[in-house]
Amino acid sequence: IDYNAQVESKESILRETLRRVARVEDPPLLGSVPSRQELFYRVRVQFKVKGGKLGFFRWNAREVVDIKECPVAHPRINELLPALKECAAHIRELQEIQVTYSPLEDSFLVKFITPTEIDKDLLNNLKEDCLPKDVVGVGDYSRLRTLTNRRYWIGKEYLFMKAGRWTYRVSADSFFQVNHTLWEDFIESVMDGAAYRKAVELHRGVGFFTLPLSERGNFIEGSDMSPSAIDDAIYNAKLNGRENVVFVKSDSRRHLKNRGGEVIDLLLLDPPRGGLQREELELIVKNRPERVIYISCNPTTLARDLRVLLKGGYTLEGTKLLDMFPQTYHVESINFLRLQE
Repeated sequence: IDYNAQVESKESILRETLRRVARVEDPPLLGSVPSRQELFYRVRVQFKVKGGKLGFFRWNAREVVDIKECPVAHPRINELLPALKECAAHIRELQEIQVTYSPLEDSFLVKFITPTEIDKDLLNNLKEDCLPKDVVGVGDYSRLRTLTNRRYWIGKEYLFMKAGRWTYRVSADSFFQVNHTLWEDFIESVMDGAAYRKAVELHRGVGFFTLPLSERGNFIEGSDMSPSAIDDAIYNAKLNGRENVVFVKSDSRRHLKNRGGEVIDLLLLDPPRGGLQREELELIVKNRPERVIYISCNPTTLARDLRVLLKGGYTLEGTKLLDMFPQTYHVESINFLRLQE
């Protein structure tokens, strides 16, 4: 599909979903920001491994389709594919390989995911014999929540990314936006409506929006459930010289409860694809922050949540689409709401 047609289709999907589900008769679209690259834009890719093949699952199946190149992965990740396939041939029961690339450092973080333990000597041999020198270090760890799914990494425990003036440390388990061509545009689009005295940010990751937002007001508090993201965010605030930010490890529901009764000028939301929980929405309506910026990658759950917020006294002032995921059906949007007087 022609790329301009892709963006137009996503605009139509977003507009129609807001009409049908959120009951917004005339959605106030503020335009779209197309990706600066239609292909080769992703700096993080999860490759599936099964039956000697490395690639992705076939649509609606558990069969792995072997690939020689991923058209949306950064070229440097594609250059790594032959080495990854060689590694996969040596690791028994390997299920997945996750690769994160830093354009700033020109280096990789590579994670092997397997239910069984990988011998340390084997990991070292793979690092020395199969992988290029820009994949450095070796280590292993297990996730507490998934005792049967042991993860190993070959590479540093973190990478550094740069978006405009901002530099971020991103650890192995921390989330970061995958389309590196739109990092600056994404930040600038959110900043358009971001003046405040006190702000609260939920689902804030490593501080991707928190740090730029900290220049627009007096004080911002961000929360996340990921310990690695909290550690990265604290480090990133110091790295970038921001002193008016506080980060707390908390789920968003508890954070909203703890802020009950406080005057909040701005609430920034960036939930996962499933959107907000019902109790979170009720707490937002109860706490009545003056403005809400809702970042979404799923028009259906966005519209469902907006319907609750609009009934609770908010007005949708504008919606901007960013095409963070060209060649896919995913629709990313920034939505600006204000409490009615």
